[in-house]
Amino acid sequence: MAPSPSATADQFRGQARLPQFAAPRRYELRLRPDLVACTFSGAASVRVDVSAPTRFLVLNAADLAVDRASIRFQGLAPTEVTMFDEDEILVLEFDGELPHGEGVLTMNFNGTLNDQMRGFYRSKYAYKGETKNMAVTQFEAVDARRCFPCWDEPAFKAKFKLTLEVPSELVALSNMPVANETIAGPIKTIHYEESPLMSTYLVAIVVGLFDYVEGVTSEGNKVRVYTQVGKSNQGKFALDVGVKSLNFYKEYDLNLLLVLNWFLKNNKSCECVLFLPEVVA
Repeated sequence: MAPSPSATADQFRGQARLPQFAAPRRYELRLRPDLVACTFSGAASVRVDVSAPTRFLVLNAADLAVDRASIRFQGLAPTEVTMFDEDEILVLEFDGELPHGEGVLTMNFNGTLNDQMRGFYRSKYAYKGETKNMAVTQFEAVDARRCFPCWDEPAFKAKFKLTLEVPSELVALSNMPVANETIAGPIKTIHYEESPLMSTYLVAIVVGLFDYVEGVTSEGNKVRVYTQVGKSNQGKFALDVGVKSLNFYKEYDLNLLLVLNWFLKNNKSCECVLFLPEVVA
């Protein structure tokens, strides 16, 4: 149901679900993690379908600093931007009724690579006697909102087009294959292919120093197991099992990654599966 003309942002507080008068169709996300400062910055461009009369857009956001001056919908700046921390929602109120149909919502934001193993977080590993950070996502069930503002409910499926900016020496993985990659000095920019329709909790990102072993299924699909540098031998059994198992399944490339600090025994994120090391050793 669309809000009444006299409604305010407060009407959306305490609601179990997001309103249905607008829904995302496609996200373009650009993320730049800083593994030393344990922070990240990002930009989102979301194609939104407005299906009922409204002056509001309501989406999820938590533990993010949203640049309010950067927010635009079809070139229009909101008159009010309200973050309800307890409800983990961001309410954008505009001066007049929004155009019916699809429009583009853009905004910039910043966050922290937390140590809580949810959202976009940091995990530690040893490399040449030093402790390093990797950046890892754990979005299931409702923690994508801690990485980027979004409609963070499984029913709000959309396509995702992701770009990562990372130090050039690091490996960066996501759900989809790399479309193209450029290096400018110390920074590598990686553009990934657009995903199929999927829920926000399935988006996966991992950035760090890794080795890998690789195999190919009988149908020619590539399978990789990523490990800490120098420990790729520990991934050979998982690779063998993965290739043999996938010979019974369909044509999707698959990345397997060992992460020291991981919330679940394994986590499926649409072509990228993450494991604790003891599961595959």
